[in-house]
Amino acid sequence: MTTTLEIDLADILEDKYPHGFHAPADIDISTFLEFADDDWMHQIDIEELLADKRLIGIILNVQIVLDERPDLDDEQAWNVLQACESHFEQVIDPMRATIRQVADDLFPKLTGKAALRMQLAQVERAIDDLPEDESTDPAAYGSVGAKLATLATLAKGA
Repeated sequence: MTTTLEIDLADILEDKYPHGFHAPADIDISTFLEFADDDWMHQIDIEELLADKRLIGIILNVQIVLDERPDLDDEQAWNVLQACESHFEQVIDPMRATIRQVADDLFPKLTGKAALRMQLAQVERAIDDLPEDESTDPAAYGSVGAKLATLATLAKGA
């Protein structure tokens, strides 16, 4: 499902520049918009916009409320949906469980040597992320050192 948002750029420009703006010539926004060839209405694909930032959004409308409570009118359903918004913004345990399950289904957890190689790769990335000078972040150096010690212990026990 593609969800689009229609934005009237004319309103945005008029709000942002109510007295026009100065370029090499003064331009009155209202006059500019009146004679412009564009209608200034543009649709933005919300999913695409979010995906560019590696985000997802769950977009709900009043119909989902009405499906559960057909006795409500549109305005009441809208009030319910708005009241639910703060609850939906929290990543709750069932959502985390779903994320873990889907991740496990798509990318099964590694075992054996592959799991150890993955841990080693994570430590290597952590080393690469460390500042060059240990004194600027001694805790990070200690944390990575502890991970290395754990890996060394695992390797000795094998």
